[in-house]
Amino acid sequence: MVLSAVLKRHRYPAAVFLCVATMAVTLPFRDSVNIANIDMLFLLSVFVSAIWLGRGPAVMAVFLSVALFDFFFVPPYLSFAVADAQYLITFAVMLTVGLLTSHLVARLAERTEQAQESERQIRLLHTLGRDLGLAMNVEQVADITAAFLDEFDLNCKLMTHSKSGLHSAGNTSLPAFEMGFAQSACERNTIIEADTLAGISRMIAFLPLAVSDRVLGVLAVGPRQHDADRVRELRPLLEATAAQIALIIEHLAQADAIRKGELQANEERLRTSILAALSHDMRTPLTSLVGLADSLVQQQSPSAQVVKETAAEIRDQALAMHHMLSNLLEMARLKANDLRLNKEWQPIDEVIGSSTRLLAGALSGNSLEIRIPTGLPLIYFDAVLMERVICNLLENAIKYSTPGTPILLEVALQPERLDVAITNQGAGFPTDSFDAVFELFVRGDPESTTGGTGIGLAICKAILLAHDGQIVAENIPGGACVRFSLPLGTPPTLTEESAP
Repeated sequence: MVLSAVLKRHRYPAAVFLCVATMAVTLPFRDSVNIANIDMLFLLSVFVSAIWLGRGPAVMAVFLSVALFDFFFVPPYLSFAVADAQYLITFAVMLTVGLLTSHLVARLAERTEQAQESERQIRLLHTLGRDLGLAMNVEQVADITAAFLDEFDLNCKLMTHSKSGLHSAGNTSLPAFEMGFAQSACERNTIIEADTLAGISRMIAFLPLAVSDRVLGVLAVGPRQHDADRVRELRPLLEATAAQIALIIEHLAQADAIRKGELQANEERLRTSILAALSHDMRTPLTSLVGLADSLVQQQSPSAQVVKETAAEIRDQALAMHHMLSNLLEMARLKANDLRLNKEWQPIDEVIGSSTRLLAGALSGNSLEIRIPTGLPLIYFDAVLMERVICNLLENAIKYSTPGTPILLEVALQPERLDVAITNQGAGFPTDSFDAVFELFVRGDPESTTGGTGIGLAICKAILLAHDGQIVAENIPGGACVRFSLPLGTPPTLTEESAP
């Protein structure tokens, strides 16, 4: 590789060296070797010059070989005079054969070099197509294209087209002069070449990124060393590159449109499901509220005990409706990616304590056993959302447990996570619904007479995923268990303040 690079930089001196070396090697054998064989050695130097050095040095080697052969090997020696006219025929044949040989060999070498360069371009284009297929956005497409054209000592700038005009895919943009060429290429849907003789423009080729009859952007390309011919030589490669970029930008646009369509469809399904849940599951508490209010109105003089019991029932039904609406709105907010975490390093036992206090009334029919080991580290989480998770899991455990049976809340420290498990005694989950129960509006037992909308566990899963946690459901002997985990992380080091 080093020798090849040196020969390319000094082609003509190398051709002279080959001819002189041939003369120096054969001169001592001038009287013992047939002159025709020496002629063949000079033709060999021409042949080598044509292969290694190209057509121009090979032609020079032809004339220099004839001159050296005449001067040193044809009598009279050390003179260009020719004693025998037959040697003129030898010179003519040697010159003709040398020129033809140099032309054919140089042409073959050029074709070989072109084939190697073409193979290299095809290989790099294949790599470009593979890398572009993995791009997730236009910025990545621009970076991949820049790395690809860097292999050919070219600079580039990718611009996308929208209703407001051309926009650069990156932090830098083209000068106004070059943007004019890019805009013209985009409007005309044709390649525009700029004049760089005066060094006015760094980018000299502006290729439209067209798909069918639409132009998605422009690829501006320029040489690094003001070699405009280099860009023109690579024009077929640049056109193929522009075609691949246009296809991937179109693919990204279609994928983005599909994602937006899916989001809109999911939002519409969510709205429909919420309306269905509101109309179905809120009908019972609303009917109860109306019935209770009517009973108070119809009684002429209700006793204080009746008023107290009715008011308590109205309160419970109103709280149930409030809880149902809160879950529905929380799920809508989670599905809309409108969740903002207020995470802090804090102990998990405080959140467990506040959750159990909130559910003191609901837990009146069941005993709650809490097992929390000592020395637990601080965990990084949003206390309000984690309280919602524990409350939902406890409410589910109460709702589907056998009346009067205990409920267990147990915390366990694992090497890389903190586990919280809530178990109850009851029928448990259907064996084929351990994963499905965490989907929206899916209940463990669809035929159950126990009220519910099927969104509590879905909310828990969404909150835990936002905390990089996990949640699973399983059956245990005589009941069911829902276990969630949070990553431990590295709590901050607490320093004690020095006394004044």
